[in-house]
Amino acid sequence: MEFIKVLIISFLVFNISGCSTLNKKTNIKESKEEKIPKIIKPNVKKIWIPDEIRNNGTEYIEGHFMFLIERNSTWSK
Repeated sequence: MEFIKVLIISFLVFNISGCSTLNKKTNIKESKEEKIPKIIKPNVKKIWIPDEIRNNGTEYIEGHFMFLIERNSTWSK
């Protein structure tokens, strides 16, 4: 009977210690995810191009926006 109590107690101790090591592994995984660099948005400039009449009035170009990329997207450090 004493031997069974020792086995049960040791089994419970191993289970509890096993669960605590699982939590530590997830913390290591989360810290690795924090080290992954993220993409920084590009800087884009929006310019309004007004209406334009070309070729002696035979062509009409309606006003529109033109987008200029001033700085491409980059990775954070």
